[in-house]
Amino acid sequence: MKSKVLFFLTYLLLASSSYSQTEFGTILGLNMSRFTDEFRPVNGSYINSSSIGFSFGAFAEFDINEKTKFYPQIIYNQIGDREKDFANGEGRGLDISTIDYKLDYISIPLNFKFFNKPYLTIGPQFGILLSQNNGSLDLGDLKSNFDIGGNMGVGYPIEDFRIEITFYQGFSTLLEVEKEFSDDIIDVRNTYLNLSIGYNLK
Repeated sequence: MKSKVLFFLTYLLLASSSYSQTEFGTILGLNMSRFTDEFRPVNGSYINSSSIGFSFGAFAEFDINEKTKFYPQIIYNQIGDREKDFANGEGRGLDISTIDYKLDYISIPLNFKFFNKPYLTIGPQFGILLSQNNGSLDLGDLKSNFDIGGNMGVGYPIEDFRIEITFYQGFSTLLEVEKEFSDDIIDVRNTYLNLSIGYNLK
């Protein structure tokens, strides 16, 4: 299954290279990530500034028209709950804030880019799980090695560089966990905010 996904994405990138104007580059960033219960945040927040991961990869940019571009990327992503929690869940009960899984993905955003200075990005994102490191509260393996979601962001180019802020919300359920003292189910999904710097190679 993984090989079929990678083949499809490679074909898509090669087919897109027929556009008249093409740019390629590298990208490096930081993620502030956490899990959400379906689309519900933790204490009103979708990000955790104490849970930091790195991201790096490459991007391509293909002209569609003067103000619209196809903007795919392939990125190594450290997300999940990467904060070292104290006795994860002891005395607090099981909820979305006590689930501590560190996850590494190959993420493939297939964004469209609108306008120039500044610019907006939006599109679907596919993730292939590389590794998971369960914290002190081990709830078992994820339901799937694939993560599907959507992201949107804003960026600004400065000569050959670009600065971007992107928000990602996963649509895929990673775990379904029954809350303590309740029949409610926690629907665990990935969420993160990424701050990155890109550099145009071409």
